[in-house]
Order: sequence, then structure tokens, then C-alpha cells
Amino acid sequence: MSKKIGCLLAILLPAFAAAADANYSLFEGIVKVSAPADWPVMLKKTEGVPQVIAFQVTDPADANNGQLSHVSVEAKLLNDASTYQALVNAGTDRAKQTPGYEAQKSADTNVIRYSGLDGKQRFEFRESWSLNTKVLTHVRCSRPILSTTNTAWLAAYEAGCAQIMQSIKH
Repeated sequence: MSKKIGCLLAILLPAFAAAADANYSLFEGIVKVSAPADWPVMLKKTEGVPQVIAFQVTDPADANNGQLSHVSVEAKLLNDASTYQALVNAGTDRAKQTPGYEAQKSADTNVIRYSGLDGKQRFEFRESWSLNTKVLTHVRCSRPILSTTNTAWLAAYEAGCAQIMQSIKH
């Protein structure tokens, strides 16, 4: 490799690596969110309580049925951090009330995975909660279960959802 090409690669490769993620914050940086750069923001509310960022994750299989895959991050400032577990329990109970609820196994004990109906369409859900000082953060990944979803898209979706869940814990 020529010296010029090596220098050009040294300049361009870090730019590509930086473009791989998009970073957001809620509550003036208390909650930091790292998401895949190709996930467009469909909702962003960074003032008041709660604060929310929601991403649309386009599955090529969604094109013909109008179903949307999306990931949302909701953050709430708590007056008393001791209410955290009660709020998580309430969220878990609400998930179990989803029509057609079926629990799925999760390798991470801090994440609940389940499927259920949204209208007539079966969806897969993944939810997690975390507490950073007095800010409760809830991440919800939601995608329709479609027979035409390809494995590469599904792997990228799973990785992106995991990336967001991991980023809010730091």
C-alpha cells in the first residue's frame, strides 16, 4: 500500500467509525443513549418530564403490511429513588397484560422479552429499566413478527436494541 493511501485510510476510517453511532442525551446528560446512526429519530422530547427519544427501525419486510418496528427510550425524574422497583414491577405487570402475552427466555435477567398482539399483528417486545441517580429509564424495543424478515436485518435490529440498552447503563 502506498504511503498516500495509508494516510488517506488513517483519515477516513475514524470518520466511518464515528458515523456508526448517533449519540443523544436526556436530562442534560444524566442519561446517554447510543443508537445506530441509520435509525432515524421519529420522536424527541428533551424538556419536561418524561423525556423521550424514539427511533424508527425500518424492516424491509414491513413495506407491504404497514407495521413499524421501533425502539423508544423514556426517562422520568423521580422524587424518591426508592419507588424505582415499584415502577419496574408496574411496567412488567403492564407488559403481561398485553393481549396474547407469551414470555420468552432472556439471557439478561434485567431484560424482559415477550410476544403479544398489537391489533391483529403479533409483535416481539424487549424491555428494560435502569436507574441513574434519580432518573428512571425505560427502553422498549418492538417489532412485528413477519415471516419475510431476513436474518441479517434481525441481527442488526437485535444488536442495535442491545446497544441502546447497554448505553443507558453507563
